[in-house]
Amino acid sequence: MLETDDSYFIPSSYSRIIARELRLQERDLPSLLQGTGLAKEILLPGDETRLSGRQQLQVMNNAQRMENSPDFGLRLGRQLHPSAHGALGYLSLSSPDLITSLESLRDFLPTRLPLVTLAIDHEPRWLRCTLTIRLEANSDETRVMADTFALVIQSFTEAVLGRAMVDARVELVHRKPAYYSLYKEYLHSPVRFGCRANCFLIPVKLAREPNASGDPDAYAMAQEMCRKLLEQVPATARSTSDRVRSLLLSKAPGSVTETEVAGAMFVSKRTLARRLAAEGSSYRRVREQLLSELARRHLRESRLSVEAVATLLGYNDTAAFRKAFRRWYGQSPKAFRDNKHV
Repeated sequence: MLETDDSYFIPSSYSRIIARELRLQERDLPSLLQGTGLAKEILLPGDETRLSGRQQLQVMNNAQRMENSPDFGLRLGRQLHPSAHGALGYLSLSSPDLITSLESLRDFLPTRLPLVTLAIDHEPRWLRCTLTIRLEANSDETRVMADTFALVIQSFTEAVLGRAMVDARVELVHRKPAYYSLYKEYLHSPVRFGCRANCFLIPVKLAREPNASGDPDAYAMAQEMCRKLLEQVPATARSTSDRVRSLLLSKAPGSVTETEVAGAMFVSKRTLARRLAAEGSSYRRVREQLLSELARRHLRESRLSVEAVATLLGYNDTAAFRKAFRRWYGQSPKAFRDNKHV
């Protein structure tokens, strides 16, 4: 859960985008900021004020009230194309392929929008991008944020593919709203309501779809910039999943246990599990995602044998690694390397 009282980390640029979407005049700006304690000057170009999660949510609530537009989340999401996210967007636009772009979005969201976390799971058929809202919010507020981020993921995906994302699937937790017929004007793929989680499902065959505008030098520069920005993000902006992932990355794969991770975070194993569950995750899920990513990168980017990769990732038994890899990607490590498909 985010600290919302004194943790400021959401750039004011997002509130400026909202003001522009509403076509506000200067006299209207105080109404957009009502209840936030912020001066209208934060909405002026060049301002670098950072808002707390609660302040940002209040701005969104004010905007919806002023506009009386139930599809406000979709409207806002349409404006949040990659270039609206600073270095994070630049990193995505220069990424070599789709999966790298999406992983960049996931890893560096805390630098821009720590209201949410993004998990990416490789399934035999889909790349499942699951959104978890970290800020305590009511049903209307979570609906707006879910609508918004469905459009954000769509825009990142389409920027890499260079075409409309028509073969994906969108799953939303909230029930079909009165304005459901409008979704087809914003989202290019079918939408399902009343689902267990807010997910954007992308055909797994597109994971390694190359980015025609990818630039290795620009990507490296943007990645370094994002890393520096991440170091400046207040610790309260980072989710428990982020912290577990960082701890696992700081050790040799397979060398640290869940109990040790909990101890490093000064909590019990049970408390760690409860906090991860509140984010829609678990220790096993974080660990599996990390191991699957490392396995994929080693097989794709190195000439290490399958046996060497298994050992590097902490598997004492190569057969166990092969079984895990097949569970992650639906094929053997050798087939994955030969196909360079996923």
